[in-house]
Amino acid sequence: MSKNDLSRRNFLKAMAGTAAAAVAANSLPVFAAGAKQDMMYQDAPMLADLISSGALPSIEDRIPKNPRVITPFAEVGEYGGTWRRAFKGLSDRWGPTKLNEEMAIEWDAPDKDTTNLVANFISEWSQNDDATEFTFTLRDGLKWSDGHPWTTDDVQFYYDKVFTPNLLNQPAQLVQEGVPMTLEVVDGLSWKVTFKDPNPLLPIFIAKSTLGMTGGPTMAAPKHYLEKYLGDDDTADQALIDAALEANGLTAWQELWYEAGPGDGRGPISFWFRNPELPVCNAWKAENSPLEDPYYMVRNPYYHAVDTEGKQLPYIDKVQHSLFESNETLNLWVAQGLIDMQNRHLSTADYTFFKENEEAGGYKLLTWKAASTHAFHPNISHPDPKKAALFDTADFRHALSIAINREEINDLVYNGLLTPRQASPVSGSPEFNAEFASKWTEYDPDGANALLDGLGFTERDGEGFRKNADGETVGLLVSFSNAGFDSGPDEVQLVIDYWRAVGIKATQELVERSLYEEHNRAGDNEVGNWNVDRSSVVKADDGRYIGVVSDGPWAPNYARWLQANVYNLTTDGGAEVEPPEDHPIRKIWQLHNDFQKEPDEEKRNAMFAELLGIHAEHPYMIGTVGEDPQPVVVKNNFFNVGAGFISDDTLRNVGLMRPAQFFMRSE
Repeated sequence: MSKNDLSRRNFLKAMAGTAAAAVAANSLPVFAAGAKQDMMYQDAPMLADLISSGALPSIEDRIPKNPRVITPFAEVGEYGGTWRRAFKGLSDRWGPTKLNEEMAIEWDAPDKDTTNLVANFISEWSQNDDATEFTFTLRDGLKWSDGHPWTTDDVQFYYDKVFTPNLLNQPAQLVQEGVPMTLEVVDGLSWKVTFKDPNPLLPIFIAKSTLGMTGGPTMAAPKHYLEKYLGDDDTADQALIDAALEANGLTAWQELWYEAGPGDGRGPISFWFRNPELPVCNAWKAENSPLEDPYYMVRNPYYHAVDTEGKQLPYIDKVQHSLFESNETLNLWVAQGLIDMQNRHLSTADYTFFKENEEAGGYKLLTWKAASTHAFHPNISHPDPKKAALFDTADFRHALSIAINREEINDLVYNGLLTPRQASPVSGSPEFNAEFASKWTEYDPDGANALLDGLGFTERDGEGFRKNADGETVGLLVSFSNAGFDSGPDEVQLVIDYWRAVGIKATQELVERSLYEEHNRAGDNEVGNWNVDRSSVVKADDGRYIGVVSDGPWAPNYARWLQANVYNLTTDGGAEVEPPEDHPIRKIWQLHNDFQKEPDEEKRNAMFAELLGIHAEHPYMIGTVGEDPQPVVVKNNFFNVGAGFISDDTLRNVGLMRPAQFFMRSE
């Protein structure tokens, strides 16, 4: 058995949360490695004066009795330094937050071929046989960043005051057919959540998306601070609320809890990224407002993790995010050595530039692998019945797929750096299937012509393009935005040429992202062009494969019908079209629903493989090239960053490598 096979097996075992039915009669907890009883703990030097003056307790009184132990990627680090990064301001929150998120359960990647689930600020979790009940236990002695004890009172507060009243939108994974989870506090450290139906994927949902406060923590919030900002509660401090409203130009207390709209959780009081005063459990806490340049995050002296030698993490004292507007500016900063470590906003298209400036910038250029494939999405739910019928014909999509010369695209547009492939889970994913990744990808224009002839498109118009039985020219319009992926226009032009070469009158339109999204909401894009991303741990986020992610519009109007009529969700206002009773998308949806509720791991995996098999046979999303190498700039004095890891939203991008264990060596 290969190392990769072994790591995939281990991943699936971990992902199952040690499913009880497969091991024993009773559910088994998943334990995080605790600190050795004789471990001597060490403080960061920047805290020395605060400790000696009595302003800060000793480390034994700041961290849990059983802190999380994080194994450094390459070596035990040294303390100090300010990590220089760049971001685009308030709207670019994912830059700072993904490296600083704190979930109850997190991904852990000791190497590029292994991905596990581990307990983070909890010491363990367990589930019952049918995965309808989960019990979580906080680490004993856990504290918020202001030193206040963190107990299940904070869990109960989150459930009663944040989750239940929808002050923050209830995560879909915590609500089944309109029935939210219920909470039972067991004691000061443990709590139990119960679901209407089995919810076996809850651990990976937590690792992917927190399922709690924005950026963390999971299912808890600092009661002692936030209860003062509940305007209709008897715990409210109206003076504090009024001051916060005035400072932020707002009028109602609820607005302190959201940004773009009620429930988004990104308010100036509730979101740690915006509120330096909010107690947190993250490695770093905000020091100022993200509206200021630069934006700083500073060490949390109560952070709950240590390294293998007992040194409290994080190693790095401070993280600085400088504001930039254009990628040219960021690239210049990289070349000038002003960025210590970053991969966000670094483009594959600029790989050569970054490589050429390594010596001048004093950095090394690593690459990670994007969990995505560039793809074209024929809209099988198009409002024009003729176009919908054409795009929903499997042989037509097969012809479109094998008419594409993926090797040529890779060589001409991407300097051979990408991988020709079908839109599918990427290599290294537990759901990766080599046959699926290569299906319908061979360059075979003769085969494409034969398929099109077989569909009856044998007559040609005056320009040489195929005509259908009604005498109309067979054509399609590809709509795309530069926001989709780098070098989009060049790739789209090549694909247009390939399709025209087999007699399809393909044309294109480059539009602003807002207009592209507007057409997606209307459901009238003919062929959309976007990445099929989040293809690492697809069970954790299979939205693209069930059609509900609208920027890849292979079935937007069907998807809106599903969301509105099956899941009772508010949609974006576009058309809702019910698919035919015998349409394969209904089988995809049924499998999606079933595997999420199947507690038996083997059966669950088989269901998901069947779902992917439907895509492999059709394909609905026509992939071209993917697994883009993602540039990662790492200064020569910056350590514990590995190469070759999967970069994906599902795995939290840079957060996958546990940034608290990054360190900077003094020069």
